[in-house]
Amino acid sequence: MAEKRMFAKSVIDSDNFLDMPLTTQALYFHLGMRADDDGFVDCPRKIQRAIGCSDDDLKLLIAKGFVIAFNSGIIVIRHWRLHNYIPKDRYKETIYLKEKAQLTTDENRVYSDPHEAVPAVSYTDCIQTVYEMDTQIREVKRREEKSNISMSTDVDAKPRPTVDYAHIVDLFNSICTSLPKVQSVTDRRKKAIRSVSQAVADFGSWDKLFQTVEQSDFLTGRSGAWSGCGFDWILKPANLVKIIEGNYTDGKTRKDVAVYGDHIDVGTTF
Repeated sequence: MAEKRMFAKSVIDSDNFLDMPLTTQALYFHLGMRADDDGFVDCPRKIQRAIGCSDDDLKLLIAKGFVIAFNSGIIVIRHWRLHNYIPKDRYKETIYLKEKAQLTTDENRVYSDPHEAVPAVSYTDCIQTVYEMDTQIREVKRREEKSNISMSTDVDAKPRPTVDYAHIVDLFNSICTSLPKVQSVTDRRKKAIRSVSQAVADFGSWDKLFQTVEQSDFLTGRSGAWSGCGFDWILKPANLVKIIEGNYTDGKTRKDVAVYGDHIDVGTTF
């Protein structure tokens, strides 16, 4: 099995993927790194437990169609052949041939659910040589640009609720009065808001998040130790997790704080 794996941005940059909790996204990447050359993983729950994810994270990946589960406990990454192109001379076929025989692929080489009433196909001709791989990559990109293909795979899912970006910004400006005000809602900020919306909802609400920030002497700069916090900094997933976990709550933040760019390590001695 290869040591390196790739992930297609058309999948991981989709709203359907970014709307999932960060723990669910992390589980997807770990499963992808440990999959065999056909995208099969024989110990998904072991990997889930090893990285500290919950059963709900795996269930969500299955429900949203990013992985396909078999009765044997084995799973397969649905978009595996979009993510990875493995030359024939390096390819090692999966040992889970019974499960593989239940799958089909569409024109974009995406696996279909084994419960769908579609005849199984052979994958012998799907393994590209190095030269065939480049041609097919360009063809997939051309089709996506032409037809603006949506990567959403959960056809039965409820419509994604509309995000009120202006309201979130208004909350920040009215609550976090110690920090610089947000003047505009850019596309980049909208994307950042969408990517952490579920984590904020799990925490409680945007109001609660911004109140937690404003109550911190460290984040607001009132302690005099640091003054780099702002709306964009809060929306970075790694920073958000630390806020939610209470790393910057007054009384917990130590004076020996190391700052690396926009990343802060609390409790790290210089």
